[in-house]
Parts: sequence; structure tokens; C-alpha cells
Amino acid sequence: MSYVLNEEIQEILGGQPKLTLEESSKEFIIQGVYEYSLDFDGYIAQGERKIKLTVVNNFPNSIPKLFVYDNPKKMEHIYTDGSVCLATTGEMIYFLTENPSLIAFVHKFVNAFIFTMHWFEKYGTYPFGDRSHGYKGSLDYYLGDLKLTKEQYKAMVSIIYGNRYRGHMPCICGSGRKLRACHGKYMLPIIKNPAYKNEFLNEACGILTEDGKIVSKKSTK
Repeated sequence: MSYVLNEEIQEILGGQPKLTLEESSKEFIIQGVYEYSLDFDGYIAQGERKIKLTVVNNFPNSIPKLFVYDNPKKMEHIYTDGSVCLATTGEMIYFLTENPSLIAFVHKFVNAFIFTMHWFEKYGTYPFGDRSHGYKGSLDYYLGDLKLTKEQYKAMVSIIYGNRYRGHMPCICGSGRKLRACHGKYMLPIIKNPAYKNEFLNEACGILTEDGKIVSKKSTK
């Protein structure tokens, strides 16, 4: 574990007396009762949640995983094993590339999700709007935030899968700029990092097969 990661874990534990740390040769498990007081647009959410946050020891080269065990009923984005869909893989990879900090990750994704849980439990709605569950929500990030078409997203997947990235090639989005000066900034960190690439391609498999369904030619148009 790097010195910086050690410092950040200790800082998190220092502000959360009901959390404990377990270490193994591969990962670090922060678990227990997470106390929160979160402010969004003047609304303050306060309370406690039983959580587990797993951090692989090569962080930030792997994405942490959050588990919750007292989640509101009927809330999507929480799987049967308690693991949470914090955001799309591409979104988290780009964030960690720009902000290689566990504390920043907790503030950006964990706290936002816990605030969402609190809000959903109280009002039955999602405070930040709700991205679709499953492959549709993942695809929304690439179509909405990255402003790609589905065919352009497929081109992105193909380049990453086949290690065919060339900075001087035209960008997949059709902007007329070179890839390195456009969407390459989202792609290169994935290509350079085997763990990121594996997670990205796992997500892509779900998107392109519609979460495992057999997609006919007609349905992909």
C-alpha cells in the first residue's frame, strides 16, 4: 500500500469512529457504520449506514467497490449481494485519472450515493435524476456525457479492445480533430491500465449484449 493511500485510509477512519479496517494481501476493507452529514443545495441529510468499502492495494489503478446492508426497499442500483452501482465504469476511470485520491472518490461517489439513499428512503425519488438501471444507464454516460452515438461508442470499444489507439487518427466522434486532442483523453487511461481495461470491457460486454440478451441486427439499429 502506498504511503498516500495509507494516509488517506487513516484520515477516513479518524473521522469515522464506527468504521474498522481489515487488510489482506490484495485489498483493504473499510467496514462498519458510516456516519454522514451531507449537504446538497441546502438540504442536509444526516444519519448512519452500514457499509463495506473494498480498496484493492494497487489503488488508484483499480476502482473501489461499495457494499450497503441497510438499503431502502425498491431502490435500484443495489445488487442482491449488497454491492452498489456507484457510476459507470468510464466515468469512475476518468475521475480517478484526474483525481487519484481515495478521499476524493469517497466524496464524489460514495457520499453522493449515500445522500441518494437517504433521499430515496424519505421521498421515494432520486435527488440528482435517475439514470436507467443496467446497460441503458451505462450507455447513457457515453451517449450523454461523452456525446457519442452508439456506433461511435462501439468504435471506442473496438479501439480499446484491439489496442488500436493512435493519437494522430481522426477522433471517433467525427469532430475533425485528432483522437489525442478529443476523446482520446477518455480512452488512453483505459488502454494503459490492464485493470481499467478489464473493467471497461466487462461493462462494454453488458452494454453491447443488453445485459446478456441476444441482440438481433434489427434491435441494434
